Amino acid sequence: MTLKRRAFLQQTGLALGALGLGGTALLAGSQYQQALAKPARRRLALLIGINAYPDRALDPGVAQDIALKGCVTDVELQRQLLVHRFGFQPGDVVTLTNQEATRGSILTAIDEHLVQQARPDDVVLLHFSGYGSQVRVLNSETAAAIDAVEDRGGDKADVHEWNEFQAAWVTVDSRLPSESNPALGDLLEAEIIARLAPLATANLTTVIDAGSQDVGYLRWGNARVRSRPTVPTGLLPVAAAASLDLTVPWPGLVLRAAQVGRLVLESHWDGFNAGVFTYALTQNLWETEPDPTSQLLLQRTSQRLQRWVGADQQPNLSDRLPPRTGPVAYNLLPQLPPAAGVVLPSADSRPLTVWLGGVPPQVLRYLQPGSRLVVELAKGPLMPLDVEARTGLKALVRLLGSDLENEAEALASSALARWPIFEQVRRLPQGIDLIVALDSQLKRVERVDATSALAGIPLVSSVTAGDKAADCLFGRLPIGPTSTLTAALPGGAEALPGTGGNRPAESSYGLFAPNRTLLPGTMLSRDEAVKTAVNRLTPYLKTLLALKLVRLTENHAASQVGAAAVLEAVQPKPKPLLVQTTERSPTLTWPLAIRQAQKAAVADPIMLPRDCRIGYRLANTSTQPLHLLWISFDSRGECMALMTLPDAIAEDGAEIPPAATPLEPGQLFTFPANGAGWAMPGAAVWVEAHIVFSTQPLERCLAVLGNNPPSVATGFRPVRQPLQLAQALLQDLNASAGTDYYALHHDRWATLSFRYDIA
Repeated sequence: MTLKRRAFLQQTGLALGALGLGGTALLAGSQYQQALAKPARRRLALLIGINAYPDRALDPGVAQDIALKGCVTDVELQRQLLVHRFGFQPGDVVTLTNQEATRGSILTAIDEHLVQQARPDDVVLLHFSGYGSQVRVLNSETAAAIDAVEDRGGDKADVHEWNEFQAAWVTVDSRLPSESNPALGDLLEAEIIARLAPLATANLTTVIDAGSQDVGYLRWGNARVRSRPTVPTGLLPVAAAASLDLTVPWPGLVLRAAQVGRLVLESHWDGFNAGVFTYALTQNLWETEPDPTSQLLLQRTSQRLQRWVGADQQPNLSDRLPPRTGPVAYNLLPQLPPAAGVVLPSADSRPLTVWLGGVPPQVLRYLQPGSRLVVELAKGPLMPLDVEARTGLKALVRLLGSDLENEAEALASSALARWPIFEQVRRLPQGIDLIVALDSQLKRVERVDATSALAGIPLVSSVTAGDKAADCLFGRLPIGPTSTLTAALPGGAEALPGTGGNRPAESSYGLFAPNRTLLPGTMLSRDEAVKTAVNRLTPYLKTLLALKLVRLTENHAASQVGAAAVLEAVQPKPKPLLVQTTERSPTLTWPLAIRQAQKAAVADPIMLPRDCRIGYRLANTSTQPLHLLWISFDSRGECMALMTLPDAIAEDGAEIPPAATPLEPGQLFTFPANGAGWAMPGAAVWVEAHIVFSTQPLERCLAVLGNNPPSVATGFRPVRQPLQLAQALLQDLNASAGTDYYALHHDRWATLSFRYDIA
């Protein structure tokens, strides 16, 4: 029901008045703005992102589109996070993008904005997104020796006194060394380290979303590689040659998209491109509470990367900050609670625009008009905002219940600027499909056949790799450099039957993560026709779609249902591994067992030995019983599930064990109930498990699982139709009678997720 003009104005005034903001102060901001405006110490940031590179910066012989697509988006992801969640003043965040990001401009900005302005205990952040490079630095003696060998007609490879590789940033005015100008044109990281040496504060964080691995391509699967595809050799620039020490390590905390020399990617999302590392990192920082250790932050970021692009890109950190007990994420406590985003300030207060940097990308991709966000006013009511349209990471929203188009909405828009927003209702379309990218290295006839074969599978569609976001890649093993193909894939050799881990002359067809990491078990040792391969892979594709649908229910940062789950090792050494809790539930204090697990949980990426046995510990801290569905997927394409049963008596009259019934309010529950734990599944190299807590019975899920569904008392069983189970889950959680969308209310369910690798 819409409000009359006067009633709406009165409600807005009362709500904002509850904040202590009246009269002209209504336009001045909120308690969050006041907190952000009075930092205890200054916060300075320099954000650099380069998409548009000239040919001279890379190898002019590379016949590929050299422009990156997501580096400027990375800068905006960081800027919005820093200003709205970590309290940076907009004027203290300097950005250099594209043509602004020259070698000289970057060094000048480091000097003038960071070094000269920072004082002891200030906080400094430096971010670079663009092409990275490894360069080989020659000293003058080595250069002279090479010249002498070449003058005699010899091979310069005979000169062994080459210096080691050095990591560098490719600036917009970089160029490759030449005989006439042998100086390196890139900005060596050693030069940046030297410029930062006089920095008065130790609270420095550097984020580097650039790579330095020459994979021979600028495209890699459905992603782009952020590494220059050549390794320049040259002399140090004259200005740096005299005093530059190439051995000095980075100061402070350094968060890298990957180790030097490893793969770094950027990817398509819905309506924008971004570095997978920067997007994963900022996602975690939007929802982080309490502030994590740097190792835990890296673990969470790594888990997101594995889901999005596969296992090849592994983030890396080095920490030379002084010992501390305070916050480590950007050396600051967040000024806002974990949130889906923020209401953006605007000179033109209509329409109201929000930033959705904290919404999971798999959800953002399908977030429909009519989805509801809320602003939680201090000591006041919720201010509901309905999504009207979305472009990339921004959405236009309207205050629910208001049909005013003048001063009321203008007043509310100004007053709500910079307030955090939260998901309340997630509206998703029905009929979501699995998008398969066709590898660009396939021949035209192969792509035509694959398009035709995939079109015959319900809810599966295909695109050309690189055209848009995709869930997986169909193709052969790549022709050319393959050093990263199975570098981080346990059991990689087994994934290539009959090859001993070596690439055959021409492989069969298989499925890959979007970044070309082979999905184990999807490739044969013999060649086959495209349509035969698609038919063989159809069950795996359906399982991937089931996993995609279940991931759309993940909401630990948005759910208002009080629930917690701990993944723990039972054997050979008992210990908690991962903990998930609902961030927005009314729970003030988690049970002691959950708090102890949070303190003791492993902060490193989870790699379990094959002989490990695991279990789960659950807690219901809500005021009503919670129905449970546990569903897991593994790298083999297998799906397992178990449930609680809604009634104490089965249809045949048999009594159901108490352990199989819904979790009662306040109940702590461990499964498997015998305490022996579950063994690692077969030859799987990773497992992703989802625990769904629902305030309503999951009746359609029960129907899919049959007359004798697997329960927490009997243990899990394989699911024959995982896609039907995932669809049934969305139907059970749906609160709408509509036939074209699901409306999922975050006060009715929680889905907590766990992923671990198996050695």
